[in-house]
Amino acid sequence: MISRREFLTVAGGAAAGSFLAGRPQILQAAPNAETEFGRVKIRDVKTASVKLTYYDAHLVKVTTDSGITGIGEAYRGPGTIDWIHNIKEEVIGQDPLGIDYLFHKMMRAGSGADARSGTLTGAIAGIETALWDLAGKILNVPVYVLLGGKFRDKLLIYHDTGSPETVETGPWVEEARRSRDKYGFKAMKFDLNPFKGQRWNRTLSSVDMKIWVKILEAIRGELGDDFPLSVDLHWMYNSRDALKFIQMTEGMNLWFLEDPIPYENADALARITRATKVPICTGENLYTRHTWRPFIEKQACDIIQPDVQRCGGLLETKRIADWADLYYMPMACHNLCSPVGTIASGHVCAAIRTFVTLESDSVELPYWQDIIQHDGPIYQDGYLVLDNKPGFGIELNEDVCRKHLTDNRGFFE
Repeated sequence: MISRREFLTVAGGAAAGSFLAGRPQILQAAPNAETEFGRVKIRDVKTASVKLTYYDAHLVKVTTDSGITGIGEAYRGPGTIDWIHNIKEEVIGQDPLGIDYLFHKMMRAGSGADARSGTLTGAIAGIETALWDLAGKILNVPVYVLLGGKFRDKLLIYHDTGSPETVETGPWVEEARRSRDKYGFKAMKFDLNPFKGQRWNRTLSSVDMKIWVKILEAIRGELGDDFPLSVDLHWMYNSRDALKFIQMTEGMNLWFLEDPIPYENADALARITRATKVPICTGENLYTRHTWRPFIEKQACDIIQPDVQRCGGLLETKRIADWADLYYMPMACHNLCSPVGTIASGHVCAAIRTFVTLESDSVELPYWQDIIQHDGPIYQDGYLVLDNKPGFGIELNEDVCRKHLTDNRGFFE
């Protein structure tokens, strides 16, 4: 016969097991975190550059003395790889779970040479991203759990389409049709480049404005009035010409219009934002919270669009988005990455309350999906669906990566 003490012990254990099964993942990870914290040290940081459509994907691997590794992707700019190898000494021998500490340690070490922006920030973001993958694997939870948990199970992807260099509407409509029907995207963006205007003095000719309006009307006619359609002007124009064109599109129900003028002046962009019904979006060229500050506080745009690999990494992106949420500004995510950076960005986007959409580029590249190992397409019906595997839940396809290397340093050598 079981004693009262034995009964309570068994009952208590069963209750604890039942309670644990229903607890959030972050709490279930706590015992493991206590066990592993301080026992794993970073051994090295290595890189491999893989060719994409117009640029390279700078992949980053952080190795440890335990054999666990983390994978990330740095910004695509030239010089990024050199910075990674210059700055990695700041993290070697350190605990990989101290991610924010290591971020600031790298920033402080490199800021004298690169002013806390540019290539330095892009390099640090690559290391920081790999550290999150490593932390998730050490603690046996997805990265989005470590960032506070996910608000959504799937992320809407918008396709940065090709932009035909012709004034004829037919190829533009065909591009929209291909994006929707062949690739299955449910949102897209077109880059509008000048046909008659002058790039250097930032003018936008009336001829180009009329051509663009005609092109957008044709695309809208193909996609329908409610399909999420956006436009990127690539920060090329003066405020008056840009505003004139934007006001010409106010009846087209554009999802957003991105970077109509150069990105340095928040006051100038705020003037445009206040003067049009078209939602204005910016942010891919802004680094860390410090350069974002005037754009958020002056409410210079309607939608923020940080680039995870450029602005400083996952945690910096979340801080920027949470700050903008104080002004009720939603967040899109700029992204020109391989599947590695795309899925990494997806984890922080899932954990951001105000997230709307994540960009995708280079999917036309035949081997884009095959840079990582996958079962089925990476995008499902126009969305990125995250699983519950530890870290980012991805493994590289080494054969594909090695076949398309562009850097003489080799594959994580």
